[in-house]
Amino acid sequence: MKKARFISAVFAVLALTLGQAALAQQASGNGSTDVVQKVGHGEINWSAKKITATGSGAANLKDGPVAVARLNAERAAKLDALRNILESLKGVQIDGKRNAGDLMSNGQISTRVQGIAKGFKVVDTRYYSDGSVDVVVELPLDEQLVSALDVEVSGKKKKGGTASHTGLVVNAKGLGVSPSLAPRIVDEKGKEIFGASVVTAEGLKDGGIANYASDPEKAKDASLVGATPLVVKALALDKGSKTDIVISNADAEKLRDPSLDTAFLADGKVVIVVD
Repeated sequence: MKKARFISAVFAVLALTLGQAALAQQASGNGSTDVVQKVGHGEINWSAKKITATGSGAANLKDGPVAVARLNAERAAKLDALRNILESLKGVQIDGKRNAGDLMSNGQISTRVQGIAKGFKVVDTRYYSDGSVDVVVELPLDEQLVSALDVEVSGKKKKGGTASHTGLVVNAKGLGVSPSLAPRIVDEKGKEIFGASVVTAEGLKDGGIANYASDPEKAKDASLVGATPLVVKALALDKGSKTDIVISNADAEKLRDPSLDTAFLADGKVVIVVD
C-alpha cells in the first residue's frame, strides 16, 4: 500500500513538472527552440523579433460601478505594460559595446523610442473576479525601432557571378554569444565580413540585420536563408565582445569570392545559432 502511494506521488510530481515545463514553453512564444531573453518584467524573443511584457491594474471600487472600475484597471494595466516594455527594451543589446538603455540616455532617442513603444499591440487581456486586469503586450523589433535607436545600415547590394548560396547560417553554439540588433561577423584577423554596414535599408525592412535560432536545423528555414544556405562554424567571440563572432579565414574567403553572388548578405539573410 505504501509502495502504491509512493508511486502515485512520484507520478503526481512528474505530471506537475511536465505541466510547468509546458507552460514555460508556451509562455516563450513559439516553443523552446526560440532564443528568449528575460529582462525585468518582460522578455525579448530574438527569434520572433519581438518584446513581450505584462501589465497589471488593480480595480478601485470607489471609482463607481464595477464596469467603470474595471475600465480604469485596464487603463492602469496598459500604463504598467508600457513601463515594463520600456524596461525590457533598455536591455536590448545593440552591438558589442552598447545596449538600448545606453542610447536612450539621449533625450531625443528616448522620446522617439517611447513614441514607438506606445504603439504596442495588446495580445491578451485577463479579467479577474476582483475587477483587476492583466494585459499582455508585444512590440516588434522592426526597422522602425532599429532606426529610432540610431542603428544605421549602409550596405549596397552587390551581385557577383554564380548564385550558389541563398543565405548564411553560422553555428556559434557553446561560445556564449549574446544576441544583439547589429552583430558583426569577422575573420581571424578581425576584418569585418558582415554587419550593419553590409545590410541595405531594404534588407533591414524585410527581416532585420540578422536572425537567431537555437536549433541548427531550424536555422536553415528557407524563409530566413533561402533553399541553399552556406553553413559555417564560428571559431570564437571577437576580442572584447559578447555579440560579435569570428569565423575561419577559409570561410571568410568564400563570402568574399567575387565570382559568387553574395547579395544575401545585403538582404540580412543571416542566422546565428546560439545556446
